[in-house]
Amino acid sequence: MTILIKNVLLGQNHLDVFIGGDGRFSRIAPNLDLAADTIIDGTDKAILPAFYNLHTHAAMSLLRGLGDDKELFSWLSQDIWPREETFDDEIIYWGTKLAALEMIRSGTVGFSDMYFEQKAIMQAICEMGMRAAVSFVEMDLFEPDKTKAKKEDTEKFLTLENPCPERISKFLAVHAVYTTSEELIRFAVETAERHNMKLHIHACETRKEVDDCLAAHGCTPIAYLEKLGALSPRTILAHAVHLDDRDIEIILKHGVTLCTNPASNLKLCSGAFMFKKLWDKGAFITLGTDGSASNNNVSMLDEMKLAALSAKIQSGDPTAGSAGQIFQAATKNGAAALGLDAGVIAEGKLADCLLVDLNNPLLVPNYNLISNMVYSADSSVIDTVICNGRLLMLGKKIDGEEEILRQAKKIAAKLA
Repeated sequence: MTILIKNVLLGQNHLDVFIGGDGRFSRIAPNLDLAADTIIDGTDKAILPAFYNLHTHAAMSLLRGLGDDKELFSWLSQDIWPREETFDDEIIYWGTKLAALEMIRSGTVGFSDMYFEQKAIMQAICEMGMRAAVSFVEMDLFEPDKTKAKKEDTEKFLTLENPCPERISKFLAVHAVYTTSEELIRFAVETAERHNMKLHIHACETRKEVDDCLAAHGCTPIAYLEKLGALSPRTILAHAVHLDDRDIEIILKHGVTLCTNPASNLKLCSGAFMFKKLWDKGAFITLGTDGSASNNNVSMLDEMKLAALSAKIQSGDPTAGSAGQIFQAATKNGAAALGLDAGVIAEGKLADCLLVDLNNPLLVPNYNLISNMVYSADSSVIDTVICNGRLLMLGKKIDGEEEILRQAKKIAAKLA
């Protein structure tokens, strides 16, 4: 498929954008006279990079709104874990599709997922046309039988057929230092190194996690993960709220990617990510939503605004978390963390992009489009979404939406 977008605003200029059959931006220039399978009128629209959600649990979209406004453990033990025990591959398939539908509507084309039943997840992603990193979750609760089983299941995951290798990659995940034994963490590290895979880890999400790690191991989770060899440029740490100066030195030394999840952290009172301090020191920061059970959505538009506001309050500095920095974290940095040659609108780059409606009241006046996207926009501003040169949403229409909603409602009726 080839796509020609005519007269669209890119930066300060109105240009034509041609996307070739290889899924990349082929030509960007005024008044292109090229044949294309699809021609889109870009008048009163702007083209922007799409978003990449670096930490989520997509199928938890089916748990949205259950047990809100509760203390963390009560919420997990009473509302979440009992329902997750009933989840099978069909439920996870439709839950992933529901999250994908919401992500597309709010401008996300790629995400890093940490959940179960990876075969069902990959099939859902493949059918939705998105990109994703699908993680196998290492978590044994320090029980030797589970450690052995997880190792065996990891090997099965490594050989599991990938239905869309051009858009889906496999990651390994360590759930957290408080749920995963040293033996299993070391196994995950060795396996990730052997297969050149990324390693996705919850780390320093709560003060309790840090205190418990200090009591158990005499060091912080960051220092403990370093001791086990788990930190490298392949590592993505989700949350990273409670860091001391030594933790930050370790993170910078190993070139670790950080993923902040402000909505979830605010809702669960986990704390505020030190965006300004880390950004100023050169940390590589991305943005994620966490799951819909603790957010309660997977909109990167909401996450950008909360990330910017949280950065200002946490630092006491109104210049912290500027719109440009936050937008970069959600686009260019997210793409790089997923290993994608994307995140900017430029010839030769992968064609992952959005068309936004400049006539939407939330984008008027348009003094600074990036500021509008971070501080003002919601999903209503997004008209068209393109991933890998393919249309996922055109004129706010997504194929198959009605069936996804029907199936999600059917499952939710049983979970209530």
